[in-house]
Amino acid sequence: MVTHRRTPSRSILVLPGWFFVLSAVLCVAAAAWLAVVALDGGSDDPDPVARATPSATTPSPTATTPSPSATTPSPSPSPSPTPSPTPTVDRSSIGVSVLNGTRTPGLARRSVAAVQRAGWTVAGVGNWRGAVATSTVFYPAGREAEARQLARDLDVDAVAPAVAGMRSDRLTVVLLAVR
Repeated sequence: MVTHRRTPSRSILVLPGWFFVLSAVLCVAAAAWLAVVALDGGSDDPDPVARATPSATTPSPTATTPSPSATTPSPSPSPSPTPSPTPTVDRSSIGVSVLNGTRTPGLARRSVAAVQRAGWTVAGVGNWRGAVATSTVFYPAGREAEARQLARDLDVDAVAPAVAGMRSDRLTVVLLAVR
């Protein structure tokens, strides 16, 4: 009897295509983040141009004022200007999307009542699939005053311009906790 020797089968690990795409995307994102950090320089100075401009070398112009004569009466002191009142916001005319930024089920749905009690119109409720550091009110161009009012109404600390993927016709609240 002749025995044949079996050769062991060699299986090759074949990674799926999505793995390569995900790896490439992560590498590009990491490189972009490093470029932003390197170009920013880690400066916390909000206006580096103003800091770099020497103020001691430029003399400030002074206007010469005539001295009051005895024949002209001294002007009466003008009343101090009163601070302008904050503009009122028509809450019912602005739509608000309330998004849950956590894995806690129903967080956004529970917060809808607070938004409606404050007089805002709820235009959508859902989940946020991004990363935010704290509960934030995002606003489209020209709606910053309304966003600040909504943040005060909901006791939210952060207000920021809308990011890609957000609707441009409404305010968006991303909640990480309910206060």
